[in-house]
Amino acid sequence: MKKQAFTLVEIIVVISIVVLTAIILIPNIIDDNKKLHTISQWKHTYKNIEYVFSAIKAQSTETDKVAIEKTRTNDEREVVLCDLLNPYFRMQSVVAPKTYKTYFMDGSFVNEKSEYYVKNLHTTNSGMVIGVKWLLVPSQAQNSLPIAMITIDLNGLKKPNKWGHDIFGVNIFVDRIEPLGEEYDEMLMKSDCSKKGKGISCASYYNNYGGRLN
Repeated sequence: MKKQAFTLVEIIVVISIVVLTAIILIPNIIDDNKKLHTISQWKHTYKNIEYVFSAIKAQSTETDKVAIEKTRTNDEREVVLCDLLNPYFRMQSVVAPKTYKTYFMDGSFVNEKSEYYVKNLHTTNSGMVIGVKWLLVPSQAQNSLPIAMITIDLNGLKKPNKWGHDIFGVNIFVDRIEPLGEEYDEMLMKSDCSKKGKGISCASYYNNYGGRLN
């Protein structure tokens, strides 16, 4: 009887260990799978964005360039850029910034004073939210400075609406585009693309290095 009781205790202990291990590991496995899906989705989306801008560049005319130069405000330039993007992204309804709050990866709120706050937002027919922010007049910009930025929320209005989770950004230069954070090395990208960082560099970190799961 004692031997049987001891065996039963052993079984209970083993089962408890297995259950506890599963409780610990399963959330991590789920998180890793979500991250891998996000990385894959972002890399695919960025390739599409590269195609879009190469097509816009090939089809743009002097009239388009003059239109941007002659606009008086960045708000007006954003309208021109949206018109150029619309045939490819098929933008639909306008999103009010007050109803679409965004956050950095560390959980802090992106307020109106932030350089990453975007107010020109549109949903697309694929369910994303595209944000457009104009920064500099092309004639006043150097090749090292972006003239505009677009943000892409991969799952649209659905939460978490957080940089590095579902929101990624792309800098637009006079002659090229780059995912945000491209100017940093891998270690700096990784540091920013963490729970203690802003998540801005995740666009480059995921695109260039695949995120390198820890």
